[in-house]
Amino acid sequence: MKKINTLFNSLKNLNIGISVVALLMVFIGIGIIASPIVANAQSAETTQEQTVQQETQKETDASAKAKAWAFLAAGLTLGISVLGAGIALSKIGSAAIGAMAEKPELMGRTIVFAGLAEGLSIWGLIVAVLILGKV
Repeated sequence: MKKINTLFNSLKNLNIGISVVALLMVFIGIGIIASPIVANAQSAETTQEQTVQQETQKETDASAKAKAWAFLAAGLTLGISVLGAGIALSKIGSAAIGAMAEKPELMGRTIVFAGLAEGLSIWGLIVAVLILGKV
């Protein structure tokens, strides 16, 4: 019984760490999603100030809209990947706890599967950074 209590205490710390990382990824995704709103507000201010140069204004508007879409795509990429990783971790976590309740020596194998699920959010972050690198 003592082994099971220490096992659950170590898993509690592991779950807190994974939750903190997932929450950090969600905040980064929200920040990226909010960026197009700021970009559109800035492009609206520049259009009011520059009435003389209409052609360059159209180009900057198109560029601002493209940047806004890129930021939105990066934010959605990160947000959806973190959401998918959270769903996967919820399923894997419950199955891992059930398996470790019966055989405590399976802890190492279950952590590997949790790491694979967490890899989804890392790939989402990499794709978001690649998208933002093109902007």
